Amino acid sequence: MAHNCLQCIKYLMFVFNLLFWLGGCGILGVGIWLAVTQGNFATLSSSFPSLSAANLLIITGTFVMIIGFVGCIGAIKENKCLLLSVSIT
Repeated sequence: MAHNCLQCIKYLMFVFNLLFWLGGCGILGVGIWLAVTQGNFATLSSSFPSLSAANLLIITGTFVMIIGFVGCIGAIKENKCLLLSVSIT
């Protein structure tokens, strides 16, 4: 019984991390689309011209994708180091 419960938790953790990875892909895609179509139109600060909504979405999407990927690998391989790094971030 306990082994089945642990397997269920393992695959649930994989699925939730996969959803985070897919969400990061979506955020990254929107950021790239904004960068291509809008250019520098959506600059957030005049003192930092490289700080735009598109760049912020690209950075956020990349970060979420990396965390989701590390979580997926850590859940499937049951690697404590990877799971600890995901839980810390």
